[in-house]
Amino acid sequence: MNATLQIAVWSHPVNEPVVRALEAAFPGGIHRRSAQEARALLEGGQVHVALLPSHEALSAQASLEILPAVAVSSWTNPWATLMVGEQLGAATMGIMHQPEGRPTALLAAMVLKEHYRTVVALHERDRLPDGLSEHALVTVPLADAGTDTGPAPLPDTGHSVALDLGQEWSEMAGYPFVWSLFTCRKEEATADLIIAVRDVLQHLDRERVDLERAWDLDEVASDFFLNHLRLTLDDMAIASLTEFCDHLYFYGVTEEVLPVQFASLPPDPRSNTVPSADEEEVDDE
Repeated sequence: MNATLQIAVWSHPVNEPVVRALEAAFPGGIHRRSAQEARALLEGGQVHVALLPSHEALSAQASLEILPAVAVSSWTNPWATLMVGEQLGAATMGIMHQPEGRPTALLAAMVLKEHYRTVVALHERDRLPDGLSEHALVTVPLADAGTDTGPAPLPDTGHSVALDLGQEWSEMAGYPFVWSLFTCRKEEATADLIIAVRDVLQHLDRERVDLERAWDLDEVASDFFLNHLRLTLDDMAIASLTEFCDHLYFYGVTEEVLPVQFASLPPDPRSNTVPSADEEEVDDE
């Protein structure tokens, strides 16, 4: 390729091995951002590709294309959990989250409704209680969920359990959940671009044992990388996305049930071009 590929990535622990592999392949070209910021960089022409939460990629298909062959999926996810106690199985539940927690909150609402017949009210806040990750979810009494006084977590009665939302989805749908997808702007999915991203993830898949040894990952991240992370956009991942689209429509994220479509590999597999990004430099400070 005759230019460094510029990629904005949703900075979430589930994507960390992929991000590290991309940083090694495209030094200086990877920009860790929030989900909203990554999408804005792509739509603004400042990067060629963005790794986005799956609901963002699917709902933006009018202006963005999803790259084929690779994705981030798993049957379980230690960073997508919801602590619930006696309210599990209740008719209603409130969940507070920050903007970065919206993908997990949407998934929580889906699995709680389908698995436990609990209707969830989601409420986005600028901040959560101290010590919680920006990706965390907080269960609250439904009567308090809509107040402006800030989150008031339900007390721990000693009977709380952590629901692994990835596992809950897998049990419900029968497929791994697809957390993130690579996207580009419409009509800009060149052969070089598709192949470059695909090759990095295929290398990551083949060499994950050696890479895990070289990287400074904690125990949870190492186990996830070695034993649970899926990188291929295979039939199971596509089937999962198809079912996810049904739920996105049901929960009002999209106005219709969207088809799951992917950019096609152009006839010339080595066009030796990269679509131009905006000349404005991305500030990573």
